[in-house]
Amino acid sequence: MRKRITLKVNETRTFELESHEGGGYCWTIASNDESVTEVNIKRHEPTQEIATVPLGKSFPSLVEIKALAKGKAIVLLEEKRAWEKDIKPLNNCKIYITIN
Repeated sequence: MRKRITLKVNETRTFELESHEGGGYCWTIASNDESVTEVNIKRHEPTQEIATVPLGKSFPSLVEIKALAKGKAIVLLEEKRAWEKDIKPLNNCKIYITIN
């Protein structure tokens, strides 16, 4: 999956990525130039009663990107299981960012 976004310095953009937490997967930051962008990944909390959520149900992950300096950046996110070291990620997301 690929995304392109344009931000202004100090602007923050948040978007959702489909998650497979029920299978043990989580999104991680594989690559980011921290001098240009700050990236945070948060678990999207359910809005309904937890007792009514089906077992194994996954909720989207929230990705928050903040522009720190003018320039261009590429952020690479990977969805994988933390304990699987030599296995390709289930999904990846490459985000091309232009900061004005």
